[in-house]
Amino acid sequence: MTTEPSDRTIILHLLRGAVPERADEISGLWSRYGHAVEVAPSGKGVTMNADASRIRFDTKTIDFFWLLGFSAWRAIEVYSPALVLATVTGMPLDQALNVDAERGQYEFDYRQRVASAQSLIAVEQTADISWPADIPEPTPDRDGLADNQHKAAFDLVALALAFALLHEFRHVMYCAGNDAPSTLPEEEIACDTWAREYMTSGLAAYAREHGHHYPQVHQKRAMGMALAAVIIHAMTPTHAHWGNRQYPPIAERLTAMISGYSLPAGSSFWPLTACLLIALMRQENRPLDIVANSNQEMVEILLDRLR
Repeated sequence: MTTEPSDRTIILHLLRGAVPERADEISGLWSRYGHAVEVAPSGKGVTMNADASRIRFDTKTIDFFWLLGFSAWRAIEVYSPALVLATVTGMPLDQALNVDAERGQYEFDYRQRVASAQSLIAVEQTADISWPADIPEPTPDRDGLADNQHKAAFDLVALALAFALLHEFRHVMYCAGNDAPSTLPEEEIACDTWAREYMTSGLAAYAREHGHHYPQVHQKRAMGMALAAVIIHAMTPTHAHWGNRQYPPIAERLTAMISGYSLPAGSSFWPLTACLLIALMRQENRPLDIVANSNQEMVEILLDRLR
């Protein structure tokens, strides 16, 4: 007779798989804090939070990560032609977007997918929305996905979810240690910063020991966290985007998660992240009269514009 793994064990395995260089450390922390993992009934809104004794989420929120992550991954096919034109020629980004005659249908389809994902927040169950036909339904079977694009999106969604769970785990640690920052917004930024450092600080030794190319491993982790930033942006209520007693300004959270990576100029992190941020700016009808000579510079300017 086989025993199904508990929800707590499933989440532990996800975190160990996402950050394998710290697998033993994660298991030790898991045992030390003894917190529960509570899968709540799905309902309207988003459920992912923590206190001193447990991390709590619902399956609809996991579906939200999946659907928005797979949708946002497609931003690169929508905006990369204009991004290349802008950074190569010095043309303002908004002009480059207007020159791209094929962007319209791609952008329409992209927005339809993102709207489907965002509609999950307002319903009771995942079954209450129309799932986009070109996005696979959630599955733990990566190898069963149809193509390499879906497998790449799967990997980044898993990293994004791991980041979010590590963020919540830091809340558990703060509650248990009674040493949280003095305000909730400060605690949110501190949890973001801790999760980012936890997922990246041991990479060099891990890559060296296992024969991996460090910049590629670092790039993939950073891309997963950029995707997490977009998902967290979508989860944050619009009224809280500028900050309040509970949340820091969303631009501060995005900056804490995305900025400052010492990745090579040719890393795929930069164009993907630029396209994700362009999509956010277009969604909010922000001006994009930006001139940048590289993808990295474009990311830096876009982050600054979001403030």
